[in-house]
Amino acid sequence: MRIRLRPPESGDAEAIYRAMQDPGTIGWLPNLPMPYLRADAEGFLQAAAGGPDRVIEADGAFAGMIRTGPDLGYWLARECRGRGIMLRAAQVALVTYFAGAGETVTASHLVDNLASRRVLRRLGFRDIGPEPIPGRGGGEGLPGRAMELNANDFSAALAIRTQRCCIDRLTDADLPEMHRIFTAPDTARMLLRFQVGMPFGDLAAMIRPIMDPLRRRMRMAIRREGRLIGSIGVHDGDAPSIYYALAPEVAGQGLGSEIVPVFCDTVQDWFGLETLKAEVFQDNPASRRILEKAGFVVTGEDSVNSLGRDGPAPGWLMQRG
Repeated sequence: MRIRLRPPESGDAEAIYRAMQDPGTIGWLPNLPMPYLRADAEGFLQAAAGGPDRVIEADGAFAGMIRTGPDLGYWLARECRGRGIMLRAAQVALVTYFAGAGETVTASHLVDNLASRRVLRRLGFRDIGPEPIPGRGGGEGLPGRAMELNANDFSAALAIRTQRCCIDRLTDADLPEMHRIFTAPDTARMLLRFQVGMPFGDLAAMIRPIMDPLRRRMRMAIRREGRLIGSIGVHDGDAPSIYYALAPEVAGQGLGSEIVPVFCDTVQDWFGLETLKAEVFQDNPASRRILEKAGFVVTGEDSVNSLGRDGPAPGWLMQRG
């Protein structure tokens, strides 16, 4: 699934109007008129021009709206709920905001809107107390909760979940296990910058600057049942590329094919990347198959260097749109 945020357009009026006919949508938005008319949608779009409101598109289709910037707000059309769309859309908005040196974000929800609260908690928001939410037509305020988020809490909470694994922020506590995995002979020779016998301090110095997932050059932990089993990341440059490694003892379990497509979809959404590239040694056909299942295609061949090998070896160059 791919998620994109874009400025609203006049053609969105029908989708907004239809969404607001669902009581389960407009019921959580007490500041909107009820009944909600087509003219209300058109008026909103005129007022929203040039502002922080964005349309959420899921695989190219209208899914809802999100207000970006220091005050987060959102809604999803009924048919789009339960698919992880809102969490990903909010991640995209917040990655962009904090990458632009934003400091804190606030949000609020009606006390009964537990679904919205769960999304905010998964994003790292902290409860800061009660906050009345204005009712329709300026009526009496409704019971609500105010929440707040800073960049560090968001980075710590930022995660990508697959069927069996969680991809989240690396910490110093992960470095010894990373050292074990990355310097194992069968692993190091398939990577570029690691080798058997590499001192722990050298690996730590290499990994620590790229442990923040809010940066486009980053590396994240792959965990299964809470245990580190590998890592995956993005190298930022003229052509952003991905790299990943799994512990030898979990090979052959289909985890790479589970993790890589979801990671690629997500980071392309987070950072607005049109393409991703990868390099694979030709004596590692299993990795090529994983990348092909994730949408990569071979674009050429070249010699690839690895510190885990005695010299350059033939490799495939691959790209994902």
